[in-house]
Amino acid sequence: MNTDITSCADTYTTSTYCQLSPTCKGWGCRFLTTPIEEIPVTVQEKAKLFSKVYREAKRKGVLECPHYRSMFIDEVLEKIGIN
Repeated sequence: MNTDITSCADTYTTSTYCQLSPTCKGWGCRFLTTPIEEIPVTVQEKAKLFSKVYREAKRKGVLECPHYRSMFIDEVLEKIGIN
């Protein structure tokens, strides 16, 4: 596991620890920074954005964090009005 991710996971206290800020949950991990350039409207656009965030999570080692669930990505997409 990436040393930054390992260190972060070791200092995890609550689920809010992973948020980007007190008011922004982000993608469920403070290390994931993929921007939403356009609000996805179609299922294909949703899938494309999910893949982009998932690739970032994999590249940075976030998927190995015991506190991270890739379902966070779906939850964010649902909250911005995608069904």
